[in-house]
Amino acid sequence: MPVYQYSVLKGDPQSGSLSPDSHPHYLINVDAGGTTYQVAVNIESTDGSQVLYFINENFTPPDAGALDALAVGMTQLSTQGNPAVDYVRSTANGQPIVTLSEMQLLPLPGQSASSNLQNAVIQYLNQAIADDNGTIYAFGSQYTDGTGIHDIHMNQGNPPGAYEKDNGIWQDGLLVFELPASGTWAAIFIAFQTESWTTDSNGNPQ
Repeated sequence: MPVYQYSVLKGDPQSGSLSPDSHPHYLINVDAGGTTYQVAVNIESTDGSQVLYFINENFTPPDAGALDALAVGMTQLSTQGNPAVDYVRSTANGQPIVTLSEMQLLPLPGQSASSNLQNAVIQYLNQAIADDNGTIYAFGSQYTDGTGIHDIHMNQGNPPGAYEKDNGIWQDGLLVFELPASGTWAAIFIAFQTESWTTDSNGNPQ
């Protein structure tokens, strides 16, 4: 069964802060046509679900025009293919948008470089805020009340267990920053070590 209301949030990033809970997320406030939404990004590994991440500083969207054409706010994505994201199946210029070999393991809290992912989120958030036309695109699962988006990570390949129910294709989470002042895009990919990158048409591990 796919994640709840797979969507993309497009808007003007305003601010960010670390959540106070025991498994921290970095919370980004996004203005979309006068409505404020929240983006919750996993930024810490926990025992048994270590985070993998890849920061693409020169990201090429599979279809930049499709992103630019999106309405500001929350758009539910119900069809396969662009602009929906699939870590295993999405391509840009004939190449995968990300590969497992590019992903790095995020150390557990207290270990060296454990804040790398958080620092990257803050860096690009600040760049997007400083850019008059900076835009954030957050792909993931809507909050049940529609006020935000989470599951900003790979949502397929989970083994049997608690997260197996989230498996599906063309529903992966991704954080994308469009930075017109520098003519660049940046993307932050997040996955978990427990997830397989060889999946069937239902997103289950093969």
